[in-house]
Amino acid sequence: MRSLFIILFIITFGFEALIAQTILFVENFEDNDFASRGWYDGSKGTISTAEHINGSSACFECKFLQGQRGCSAGTPSRHLFTETDELYISYWVKYSANWEGSNKPYHPHEFNIMTNADDKYVGPAITHLTLYIEQNEGKPLLALQDSKNVDQTCILQNNGNFIGCDGDFNSHKFSENRSIAACNGIEGGFDRSDCFNYGGGYYYSARIWDADTVYFTDNQGPHYKNDWHHVEAYFKLNSIQGGKGVTDGKIRYWYDSKILISFDNIIFRTAQFPDMKLNQFLIAPYIGDGSPIEQTMWIDDLIVATSPLLSYIDANINVKENSISPNPAIDFIEISYPPLERGSGGVNIKIYNIFGQNVSTPVCSAATPASGGQRIDVSGLAPGIYFVRIGDRVQKFIKI
Repeated sequence: MRSLFIILFIITFGFEALIAQTILFVENFEDNDFASRGWYDGSKGTISTAEHINGSSACFECKFLQGQRGCSAGTPSRHLFTETDELYISYWVKYSANWEGSNKPYHPHEFNIMTNADDKYVGPAITHLTLYIEQNEGKPLLALQDSKNVDQTCILQNNGNFIGCDGDFNSHKFSENRSIAACNGIEGGFDRSDCFNYGGGYYYSARIWDADTVYFTDNQGPHYKNDWHHVEAYFKLNSIQGGKGVTDGKIRYWYDSKILISFDNIIFRTAQFPDMKLNQFLIAPYIGDGSPIEQTMWIDDLIVATSPLLSYIDANINVKENSISPNPAIDFIEISYPPLERGSGGVNIKIYNIFGQNVSTPVCSAATPASGGQRIDVSGLAPGIYFVRIGDRVQKFIKI
């Protein structure tokens, strides 16, 4: 496996900021020779030439037959990557017009990330840590479970009651050998939690973060599920300090460049696994109760990296004084910014692709700054993610 190390220098606020990204692997789904590109434990599946994003010639197709739990023709399945404390995932997804998912408040599972704490063939259901990226009933979500870590001497159930704990959950002293998801209590941010007896001697312990509303809708428009949408997710594992796990991990979820889920107080690991790192990606669409109908999802242009190309995890991005529209864009973008003072010399604008290459350097000349904006032709750019530096600000847009 080969990693591509990319360094991009950006002039920001009068000094040079070094932004680094390691691309761990890229999958464009142009053919189904997945094994040759590092996929294993499956390495099969349907390639569709009828469905794909603009600029592509094919994508991965997952068709659920009625009553079926997984893709009818299988999936590329698992892909290892260089161990890392933080991970960024970018992909495009589309659902058939009749897509119903599971019709339950859980499933389908879609994408998983696992760690070096488990064997490369273990999981994703019962592990020391599994991360989830999916949408249930149209609502995007991120989740984690660490069922192998559950301390079964003291279990906090979904109904708020407890089992064991020497008769008092609040006074029970947990060690670092515990679950951080739900069954042994919860530290840090979360929207929902889940703890139940999974059978086989395990409790399923999970924590979930939801978007505020449905973003994959039945109605035609910007959120129509039968159009292509760009999804990005980011995870940064928490630190271990003084022999304890600290609630300083991060999660992010973007939908067509809009941030929907953002938390900075997450704990993923305890000192039981101080060297735990993310190292495995899994494509695993799964409906546990069986698909209610025949329905299809498509996936295109997957990128797995250590971080976004530009550090917009915490950066001053999408700020009000600069805006880009339309976003996603097809033929052009309009960059709006406050009118400049006469004689200021204009605003320097540069466009970078995901690999840090400057693909366009339009300059707002001194004759035009009073308009407070500029139209830029992007019709010649390949579909993908781009970053625009507008003076001392950075913004992202998607070309489709």
